[in-house]
Amino acid sequence: MNNSTINGLSQAEANHVTLYSDPALFQLELERIFYSTWVYIGHESEIPESADFKTTFIGKIPVILTRSPDGELNVLINRCSHRGSTVCAEEQGNQAQFICPYHAWAFNLDGSLDGVGLPNGYNEGEIDYEALSLARAAKIASYRGFVFATLNPDARTFDQHIGRARKYLDYYCDLSPTGEITVGKTGIYKQKYQGNWKIQLEGSVEGYHVWHTHKNAIDVMARDVPLMKDYHRLPVRAYDLGYGHNIIENYTLDEQQVYQRWPKEFIRTLIDAHGRDRAMDALKHRFNLVLFPNFALLEYHVRVIRPIAVDQTEVRTYHTSLVGAPEEMNYRRVREHEFFYGPAGFGGPDDYAVFDRIQQGARCCV
Repeated sequence: MNNSTINGLSQAEANHVTLYSDPALFQLELERIFYSTWVYIGHESEIPESADFKTTFIGKIPVILTRSPDGELNVLINRCSHRGSTVCAEEQGNQAQFICPYHAWAFNLDGSLDGVGLPNGYNEGEIDYEALSLARAAKIASYRGFVFATLNPDARTFDQHIGRARKYLDYYCDLSPTGEITVGKTGIYKQKYQGNWKIQLEGSVEGYHVWHTHKNAIDVMARDVPLMKDYHRLPVRAYDLGYGHNIIENYTLDEQQVYQRWPKEFIRTLIDAHGRDRAMDALKHRFNLVLFPNFALLEYHVRVIRPIAVDQTEVRTYHTSLVGAPEEMNYRRVREHEFFYGPAGFGGPDDYAVFDRIQQGARCCV
């Protein structure tokens, strides 16, 4: 499939169904997108201590995010350099080394090869320890605790890549008096749906469906939040932030609405911590942010999108908490998150049911 053919599949007014159903195109997406640009890996709060680790994926490639004893972050390819087994099966933990289950090759947290099973069976100098270290991501970067990596040594700089999305990450973190958040400490949901990965990515910044698909949730929220009674009249705006990134500003509160939405003591705490302008920026903005290709940031969670096949996707939803915020604020965040996104919530399950149906509909087009 040549570039001109691919470019013709997406037009301003319509996308061709092939973008969601062609296995060959899915493979190209892995190669040209996931293995070529910056991908979200995890958050530093998930590995706060020396020797902490977390396993995840870049596209379909298993990787490990680690913190070395010196505090350095590493993104390692989770594949033994000997016979190719993954060296770590746990999702998260703390250990000084990764030892391959097949032949006991041992790797340090920076990926360096430290030892091999039955070393007496090798001739002196036969093993090049440096060359046989675990492969590493070509580049790694962290901003406000959010860790990204790329396998492509020629990828654009991270500062260039994140671009205009930076200020929204600032708004999100500045809801904490310390400017810090934790990710996943208060809950993680894992969901698979039988559909293409782009369906969830697009759905994360698409406000058109909310009034109908989530009408029950809107009706319940409107009982306590006056703003939601006129949700369909709110000035929702969406913007292209470049490099595939998108933002949908669900609403921007005025100062009077800020004091209706948030407890006065919490507002005062943020103003004391950040100054009035910076605190109000954080308090006023309600948005969904997508950093292409696998990351979405919503009011209460980080959403990580993993392509498995052209018609199968895993989504992991990591609840976020505000470091230094009053306990009742973080409790409120948990309960509001559960209400909409929990397994029995009023919102998230609706989306996944529709995503399955979208992929079913794609099969009608041959």
